[in-house]
Amino acid sequence: MKRRRLSFIVGFLLLTLGLNAQDINSPFSAYGIGQLYGENISSQLQAMGGISFGVTEKNILNMANPASYGVFDSLTYIFQTGIIGNVSTLQNTELKQSSNYATLSNISMGFQILKWWHVALGITPYSKVGYDTRVSAVVPPFGKVFNDRFGKGGTTRLFFGSAFNVTKDLRLGVNINYLFGNARGYNIVYFPDSVYIFGTKQEAYVHVSDFLFDWGIQYDLHFAGNKKFTLGAIYRNAVHVNATRSSITYTLTGGYENVVGNPRDTISYTPDERGSIFIPETYGFGFSFSQGERWLVGLEGEWQPWSKFRKFGMADSLENAWRVAAGGAYTPKHSTISPLRKRMTYRIGARYNRTYVKLYGYSINEYAITTGFTFPFKRSRNNITFAMELGSRGALKDNLIKKSFFNFSLGINIVERWFYKRKYR
Repeated sequence: MKRRRLSFIVGFLLLTLGLNAQDINSPFSAYGIGQLYGENISSQLQAMGGISFGVTEKNILNMANPASYGVFDSLTYIFQTGIIGNVSTLQNTELKQSSNYATLSNISMGFQILKWWHVALGITPYSKVGYDTRVSAVVPPFGKVFNDRFGKGGTTRLFFGSAFNVTKDLRLGVNINYLFGNARGYNIVYFPDSVYIFGTKQEAYVHVSDFLFDWGIQYDLHFAGNKKFTLGAIYRNAVHVNATRSSITYTLTGGYENVVGNPRDTISYTPDERGSIFIPETYGFGFSFSQGERWLVGLEGEWQPWSKFRKFGMADSLENAWRVAAGGAYTPKHSTISPLRKRMTYRIGARYNRTYVKLYGYSINEYAITTGFTFPFKRSRNNITFAMELGSRGALKDNLIKKSFFNFSLGINIVERWFYKRKYR
């Protein structure tokens, strides 16, 4: 049975490696450090609107608040992985375009080291860049002028987290994150109506690598009837992430509409310029109210001053971002002999984000409703969760773009009893 389970996991990971090569298509990812994935790597949490700061479930790895690792069972080893995907439609007042992608959400694990010390480690995406846009205008006497922008890449996060049980109900935690990755892009301006005017193209490559630190705290209040109220808060330090960029700007003929580009003269060339990307601090607070493993409801908020963002000393079209989310879960019955529909956990939630992108004086807001189902395996604590999000980002006004999306997540939790000795074989 364990060999079959291992083969399933290996096959799943090989599949997701292929999916991970796919690119997103979002013009909003051209700003800041790209489209952020956040810390909700668990499909169970995503299905509840993303609530996590005040959530503690002993069979879920919740890296959004490292203090939550403190509830891992002493004899339990948790392995978690999954796929996240997107089907979306981009549109403005004139055009509409559809796209889709899927990628690996995480590979992570957690377990207890000592009675008061629990750990987790893994790898997960942090941000993604993927856009291909064109802006056109008519400029006398040159005729049409096109500006094409293309970007691709992203960053990944390796994390090692620890939770320390100060008392039975008070937990402190920290995630040590190593952030690394790169992005490349080009920006080309050309004049298709004139063969006598050279176009201009700029190519850029940015590589980042540095450490981020997340801090968390949780406290439980117990009530009659196995009810529990959990308060949670998180803080992430502001950090100047070490970065290196190379760029070249030159004139050219062609290079657009499948026409071969011929470089003419170099305008500027900057190889291996060292600098930093400033990522501001993050604050978050949330709570949940639950009754054992039967039901849970929660609410949380998060704030980050992205107006402080700087990339090699330059600001971007960013503003302070915030998020609110609410959600819950319900399991009809927890008996192993109950029908599947009664052993399943049903989840629902909603979230509202004011993202960090601000264009033409308008905040780019995002909202979504979420739902999901957890399917337990028979005679084990292993499970598979399917989560869905339906929402939109942006608006159809003043040449802005609206993105309607359907996000989905498939998560696998392997929960094994690895730390005990059998008396009989």
